[in-house]
Amino acid sequence: MKRLIAITLLITGSLWAQSTLSVPAKSVKSNPPSTSQQYCAGFISHNAISRQNHIVASKDAPHEDEFAGGSVLFIAGPTLKEGERYSILRETKDPNREEFTPEISRKMARLGRLYQELGWVTVHNIAGKISIASFDFSCDAAVPGDIVVPFEAKPEISVRGTDDPINPYVSGNAINGHILGSKDALGLLGTGSIVYLDYGANKGAKVGEYLFIRRGYTDAELNTVDRISERLPKGAAIEAANPVKVTADDQKKLPAHLLGEVVLLDVRETASTGYILRSFAEIQLGDAVEEEEGGAAVAAHAEPAATPAATPCTDSALWRRALFLGHKCK
Repeated sequence: MKRLIAITLLITGSLWAQSTLSVPAKSVKSNPPSTSQQYCAGFISHNAISRQNHIVASKDAPHEDEFAGGSVLFIAGPTLKEGERYSILRETKDPNREEFTPEISRKMARLGRLYQELGWVTVHNIAGKISIASFDFSCDAAVPGDIVVPFEAKPEISVRGTDDPINPYVSGNAINGHILGSKDALGLLGTGSIVYLDYGANKGAKVGEYLFIRRGYTDAELNTVDRISERLPKGAAIEAANPVKVTADDQKKLPAHLLGEVVLLDVRETASTGYILRSFAEIQLGDAVEEEEGGAAVAAHAEPAATPAATPCTDSALWRRALFLGHKCK
């Protein structure tokens, strides 16, 4: 009986060792961006965008100051033309006062101005100095003062169909940039999140490019809360005698942790907009991105295949406005 127990323990111990020593490759199904997500992603522009064309009111003024998709809008501006499509933009800022990662707001500000994309309109008639337009596609409610610019078709991205497994602790490629912001000012991110990177055309970024998201274990790579944890005394085993002291140099030797995969939807001079295709772990503002060998999607400029249904209030917009602005969807 004792012999049987010993054999059982040996087998169990061997299996446990194998399971803990092996590093399984992770394969997580990707979630390609929809046409609506592409046209509502937003972007960072190094140069300020002209404000000469802007929304003044809707046909239901003065009883309405937030305009849903399908509204008839009055737009002021000298460069509008009948029959042309125009995009609606709004310059935005992060309403959060606490920085998720040290100096992240300052780094974002150096990249340029963040613009939210609210949808597009078509100008049907010009009456004097006011153009009359239909709000054909809405990402969110528009308001007086939102700016209007010529419409540009988004590159149509053909996302690869295979979700190749990866080893989450194998990383050695150079860092291309970092995640400095996100749509709706979220700090914790995952599959389907829209993110803004300090990786632009000036660094070789291209629409359709795939990047791995990674985070190391050194103090400089951690967010504000994790940095505090990292600086606490390590080890709580009271019976330990003369343990080897773990140094900062030891931390630098640890392999980076691959957290997910992002594809670039929009590339500007100093920044790009990305869409997280799949996540293997929790992703945060401040995480780095690295080039993925052989990772490229096919991107070509084209009109959207079909005009998405007007959706003036997405779920994220609903929560954000309910919490901060008291907005009610129509």
